[in-house]
Formats: sequence, C-alpha cells, structure tokens
Amino acid sequence: MAPRDDKPLIEFHDASRMPDPQFYSHSVSLSQASKLVFTSGVIAVRPDGTFPETLEEQARTVYENLKDVLKNSGATPRDLIKVTFYPVDWSFDQAEALFKPFFEFITDDYGITYRPITTLIPVTQLAFPGPKLEIEVVAAIGGHATPYVNPAIQKFKRPVPPLKVDVVVVGGGFSGIQAAWDLHKAGLTSIVLEAKHRIGGRSRTAPLRSGPGLIELGATWINQKTQPKAYATAKRLNLDMVEQYVEGDEIWQLGDGTILRTAPGSEAADLVVTVNGALYQAFESDMEAINIHNPTQVSASLDTSLDAWGDKKGLTDETSRDALRFFSGAVVGREPQEVGSHYFLDYVKSGGGFLSLATEGPDGAQSLKIKQGTSAITDGLANELPPGSVFVNSAVDSIHQTQDGALVETATGNRIFARKVVIAIPTNTYSNINFSPPLPPAKRALVSRTKPGVYAKMILTYTTAWWKDAGLQGKFTSMKGPICFSWDISDDSKKQYSLALFIAGSVAAKWSELDELQRQESVIDHLAELVGPENSNAARDVLEVNYINWTEEAYLGGAPTSSIGPGLLSKYGDALRKPFHHIHFAGGETAYEWKGYLEGALLAGSRAASEVVSLTREARKKPAPSAHL
Repeated sequence: MAPRDDKPLIEFHDASRMPDPQFYSHSVSLSQASKLVFTSGVIAVRPDGTFPETLEEQARTVYENLKDVLKNSGATPRDLIKVTFYPVDWSFDQAEALFKPFFEFITDDYGITYRPITTLIPVTQLAFPGPKLEIEVVAAIGGHATPYVNPAIQKFKRPVPPLKVDVVVVGGGFSGIQAAWDLHKAGLTSIVLEAKHRIGGRSRTAPLRSGPGLIELGATWINQKTQPKAYATAKRLNLDMVEQYVEGDEIWQLGDGTILRTAPGSEAADLVVTVNGALYQAFESDMEAINIHNPTQVSASLDTSLDAWGDKKGLTDETSRDALRFFSGAVVGREPQEVGSHYFLDYVKSGGGFLSLATEGPDGAQSLKIKQGTSAITDGLANELPPGSVFVNSAVDSIHQTQDGALVETATGNRIFARKVVIAIPTNTYSNINFSPPLPPAKRALVSRTKPGVYAKMILTYTTAWWKDAGLQGKFTSMKGPICFSWDISDDSKKQYSLALFIAGSVAAKWSELDELQRQESVIDHLAELVGPENSNAARDVLEVNYINWTEEAYLGGAPTSSIGPGLLSKYGDALRKPFHHIHFAGGETAYEWKGYLEGALLAGSRAASEVVSLTREARKKPAPSAHL
C-alpha cells in the first residue's frame, strides 16, 4: 500500500516543559507541501522542577528544552521562522546573557547561522514565580522527508538531511544504495535521497497477511555463477539462498489459444523446443556483432526495429512472430515495433544471452531465490551506512551545478550542497528534475526517448502446492495472456505456497484498463484455463492475492527497465553513462553487464562511485565553497 500523504500542515504543541509534561497537539491537514509547528511557552524548568538562578543559565536551559520540543515535532533550529521572547524585568544590559546562547542555538554544526524573525516583549512577571524567560516559536518543516531507519538503531543524530556532503546520491534502489555504500567505504560522506517512502527501487519484498512467508513483487532471483557481485553481497550479508524449483512439466499456450503440456519427449515439448530454437539461433547469429562496452559500433542492418529485424531473420510465420513478441514483452516490457534491435541484442547479450535470460538452473537468470527477500540486500547495505545517510520521501526537484559542486534541492524543501552527485534513478524519470545548466543535448535526446517497460506481477498464494501434486513445475508461458509467464516461489519450510505470475507488454497495457477486481479475476481465470478442468477448482481456491502494476508506480513508471527505439543506442549510447560536470550516472540501465537486473544495478552503482572517488578526494583538498544555503 502507498503511504498516506495527508500529513498535517499545522501542529500546535504545548511546550510548557513542566515536570512530567503532558504534551498535546491538534493537527489540520491542508497540504502535503509543508508543515508549520507552533509552540506555546517554553521555559527553563529542569527535570526536577527547579529553575536556574541567572538569566543566562535559564536561557541555555530554555534552548535545550526547545530543541527537544522541535525534535519531537520533526523540526530543528534551522526550521525556525519566528521567535518571540518574554523576559521578566528586561534591561539592555541583559542582552548578551539572553542572545549569546540564542545565536549558539541557531548556528548549526556546519557554522551556518539561521536568522528567524524575532520579537522581544518585556513582561513584569510570568504565570508563576521562578522563570525569568519564556519563548514561543513558529517553525516551518518542508514536507515529509524522513530518515530511513535501521531497525537496530532507533535514534538519529540528525533528523533532517545535512547541508553539505561530498556526494548526494539521487535514488535509493540497488544502484543508489550500492553507490553510497562504496562511497562510505572510501571515506566520503554521502546522503541518499529517495523519492518514495521506501528504499529498494524495483524490488519489493512483502510479508504475507495470511500466514508466515515472504513474497517478491519485484526483483526475485540471482545467480552464483553469472552474477558474482549480487551473490557475493548476499553471502556477505548472511542471506540464505535456495535453488529455484524446476521439477515437473511446463504449460505453454500459443497465440491461438492452444495449450501444450510439455512432458519430456512429448510432441508438445518438441514444438516448444523448435519455436525457442528458432529464436535462439536468430539471436545467437547476430550477438557476436554487438559490443556491449561500445554501443556506437554496430552495422546498419542491426540498427532497425526489433520487428523489422525479426522479418530479416525469417521469423515471419505466426508462431515465430508471436514468440518474438512474447520475448520482447517478457524481457523489456515493450513490443518489437517499439524497441530497437541493436538495443535489444545489446540488452540480451549483457545478460549472458537468450538461454541465460530464459532459464533456471546453474546458468539461468532465475537460479537462486533469497529466503529473506531481495529487499534484504538494499536494507542490509543501507544498515551498514552511518545513521542518517538515507532519507525517504525526499524527491529531488532541482540540481544546480556551480564551479565547485552542485546544490541539490528536494520537494520537501531541503537544500544540500555536494561536490558530486550520483543519479541512480530510471532514465525515464530524469524529467522530474530541473537541471541547471540543462543536460547536454545527447543526454536529453536519449532520456526523452526512453520508454519504461509495461509490467505487472501478481502473486497467488494457496493452502497447498496443488500444481506440484498435479506434476507441474508452476512454470506457465502464454503468448495470449493475461498471464505471460510464471514461476513457483513457494517456501515449503514455512508452508507458504505461491505462484508469481507476470503480465507484460501490450498484454499488460490492456490488463491495466481493468478495475481492481477484474484484474485479479482475469489472472485467476486464465490460470484455471491453463491447468485444465481437472485442476481449475484448485487454481480458483486462492488464499491471498498480492500484485503490483509497476507502470502505475510513482517515480518509476514501469519495469524491469527503460528501452529505446531503433537508431538511438548507436547515436546516443555514449551519453548514457558519460558524466556531466559534477553529475555521474548509475542505475541498472547504465550497466554494461546485466542491464535491468539486480546484478547490473549493483555494478552500475559501484562504477559511478568509483568515478567520483578519485575526483572527490582531490576536490576535498580545496577549501569548501561559501554557498548561500
């Protein structure tokens, strides 16, 4: 479920700070843009109910009490916009005693002094004897930026982002968190700003509501052999991995609705091998001509639409065209006529080839599941960062580059100066950020033409693994839809029995037009059709339904990647990763190997971090700029 956005604009706090204070608040929800905090009188009462003797001592105690009040409201001294002083028996010779600790209070750890509007109202006495000073304040909090919380660490030194760091990382997915982790290990200070209410990007591990067990609504698998970085990271984080279940028959459905059960040696199995073999041969014949490390080198014959490429390769009969359409949608979430053949061949080669992407086992992309969920990787890396390094609900609005670095401003009103910035968000979402100066023409051209994959994933959970009892693997492939492909993601140790069903490409676009219940019903009905009358009742007897339509996800817009059309990768491919002044680019789409996969995202994050480490170390030797923040 998405986080609630109806957070209060105005909060009133009783801040009397008497012994055992009973704070109360009244909130009015008016906007999600900002929040005002009003306090009643703050006085210099100590925990034991006594007061310091002198005005200066009382002033310092008042500011300590006020700091606690602001912290409880999610604010800091930098958020003050109005301060009213009520000193008793005021005279100007008391100015230093009153205002010296005040200026210390409104000066932050970076030496920046904030200057709210102030009013001094002398009084002859307060409500009762003892206090010599009372303060009322108004603070404005920009939106709802909140720190990511390591479950093992409940307290933060700073409840808001810092003002200056070496590197700002935009995006808290696998790539962004990996970049921040590498930067931290290199001794650089960094902060991750994630627009959504959670980290993890296109992964989403969720607990079942109906019983024990976890489900994966996003990234699910890794491979020990072909994805060494992801595997090594999971091992270092002490995550448990299990092999993908592959026993039993598969079910295939052709574009005309024909359903085939592919028992080994059967006629149906031979037909599927023939169809897949034609695609495999077509891809393999041109794969050698693709240089994934130099995308500008490609022949004109390979720089067409994937649809036109299929015609040239002889994939012209209805079954072959259906197979190419299916594979295009399954891999990048787009139709062959929308995707450049050069881009698609580059993408497939980056993942080890056709068989690697399509299979399980030791060499397949769907090899190992993580029992704690793939989100445990980003959580584990984030938990190893210093507390307060990752902030969610912090969409970046603008990045203004100067000679010495960049000023990053969020929608929540935070402004952070950094020597370098790492952009680790999908290329199709760059348009959400105002870049000053603007991105170079080649980068803009590439970004403006990327198309996020149209993708959804539904998890059906049952009381038993009925498909296994029926001799089925849980792998269903349909060129008709709405289910396009699936895998078993059960955890027998927890008696959790689930199928992960994917809806992709034009099938997903049509499916997205349905309402909530129709979406669920269409998938369940299709599964019942695929397994036949003898198993249809079991398929309909669902315990729990969970799904995510990635196309509807804010700040992502689709999955598993963003693709581009013909002629674009060869023309603009070099711009995909090329730094722009102080900005460096990560994200799974910028990977050389395993584009669009967890492995690729981690590799891209480390690449971008490596780019900035040497540059930033040199820049740190120079005096910090005196930016007006």
